Amino acid sequence: MKLVPLLLILLALPAMAAGVYRWTDAQGNVHYSDQPPPPDAKAISQKTYKGGATQSSASVTEAALKNPVTLYVTDTCGKFCDSAREHLARRGISYATRNPSTSVAANEALRAGGGKVVVPTLTIGSEKLEGYAKAAWDAALDKAGYPPAAPGLPE
Repeated sequence: MKLVPLLLILLALPAMAAGVYRWTDAQGNVHYSDQPPPPDAKAISQKTYKGGATQSSASVTEAALKNPVTLYVTDTCGKFCDSAREHLARRGISYATRNPSTSVAANEALRAGGGKVVVPTLTIGSEKLEGYAKAAWDAALDKAGYPPAAPGLPE
């Protein structure tokens, strides 16, 4: 069910890399369109957009399909969980949130392999990072193919 929007985005990427036409009609009105202007148009110009947010969006989508992100937090985690959420937001990463104090499944997932419950915990695909550590999280997210910053935000 969640894959449908992602697939639609991927299918739309070639169209988003097209150009935008600007022209003036006979009454002097300026128009913008992704379609070529009519034959009687004046002052025609075309701007072609490549790369930028389109490529970033594609790389985020691809990374999310290959290595989905889950953040394990509790209501009482405080500044560490807040920092974890802010970190993912800065990088423009969508993620699932699980609370091991209210979900048996989330608790068991964190304890898998004899471990203990540590929050925040970040899973990226099959990789598990316990506790918030900016450098380690960035390295793991980079390795998984996520861009260093959300599209439109400075890195």
